[in-house]
Amino acid sequence: MSQIHTVRMPDIGEGVVEGEVIEWLKAVGKEVKQDEPIVVVMTDKATVELPAPRPGKLSRQYYQPGQMAQRDKPLYDLEYEGVSKEEAPAPSAEEPPKPINREAPQKTSTRTPVSGAPISDAQVLAIPAVRKMARDLGIDLGKVQGTGPDGRILAEDLKGSLAAPTAKISKREDDEETPVVGIRHQMAIRMAESHATIPHFSYFEQADATRLIQLKERLKGDATQEGIRLTFMPLLIRALSLTLQQYPQVNSSYDAGSNKLMLHKHHHIGIAFSTPQGLIVPVMKDVQDLALPDLIRQFETLKQKALEGKLQPADMRDATITISNYGVLGGKGLFATPIIHSPQVAILAVAKIHKQPIVKHDQVVACDLLNLSWSFDHRVIDGEQAAVFSNHYCSLIQNPAALF
Repeated sequence: MSQIHTVRMPDIGEGVVEGEVIEWLKAVGKEVKQDEPIVVVMTDKATVELPAPRPGKLSRQYYQPGQMAQRDKPLYDLEYEGVSKEEAPAPSAEEPPKPINREAPQKTSTRTPVSGAPISDAQVLAIPAVRKMARDLGIDLGKVQGTGPDGRILAEDLKGSLAAPTAKISKREDDEETPVVGIRHQMAIRMAESHATIPHFSYFEQADATRLIQLKERLKGDATQEGIRLTFMPLLIRALSLTLQQYPQVNSSYDAGSNKLMLHKHHHIGIAFSTPQGLIVPVMKDVQDLALPDLIRQFETLKQKALEGKLQPADMRDATITISNYGVLGGKGLFATPIIHSPQVAILAVAKIHKQPIVKHDQVVACDLLNLSWSFDHRVIDGEQAAVFSNHYCSLIQNPAALF
């Protein structure tokens, strides 16, 4: 006689109470082995593959990719044969989560209980990133109507507390819907949060990269012998760390709730990488302690882990400032306006080095120029600080002997 075993969303640890279903590795009706990975779930802390606790056949999936699974709630059902009544698990009496209607989300719960008492922030359903966004914006989650499953509050639900609703999307017959899940979904939430809460101040500058190119050529031979394909990024990271030593306020985090600024002694520099799954930002730790040769090796290790999909959760945490090299993507983009990764207070985007005519000693000459695009948190960094910081960084690019 066949039995049904309902597998629930497990406790993944570190206070995680829910996770986004990214991918089902097994389809309904497929046989599974014990400990065989069934589903990929992403939380704020990590992306994990959850294994089957016993062999059987996958008979039901309670969530679709992009939906949030709650800890201890049904995740999927396994059907199995030949188990005695005593061994069979008790059937679940809980209601399965309601699916998301992506065309017209339904308001499935209210924010006030039957008793009429107001609901606290802790009682509503929302992922940590949305809770933080609400805190930074001064929004009481107990007064927000959630449009997610079981009334979960989504990032877009907070917009109604700030501005008029966004225009409804007109769907045409040949339009194709694509769920935004996984890394792209998490990035969308974080970028919306940062853009909504941080007053961005942009600063652009150009640096003569002639000597930087010469330095890279000098170092290329030794790097090649170690199997390293040297790029400009380690040199740019080293220059950023040296600049932070002179202007430590840029290496900080701002807490709007307590109105405090945390100055970081460690230079944990996030490096933005574009991957087929979306933008990822692994972190190089303690750059301030690395000599240039060691920095080159550590960057190569981190880059390979990112490209091979072998990054661990610890590789993605605790960045104090971020640098993005969109020049490696090709094209002729000159400047950008990068979005700061909250709670950091600055981010640098660098373009592709390109030749351009400039005036030197009253003569027009062709120079290799590097365009720099900074975004600063204007609550922490004013215009004068931004200019001084950027000027110092440019001086290291133009005279890179100091990078050793």
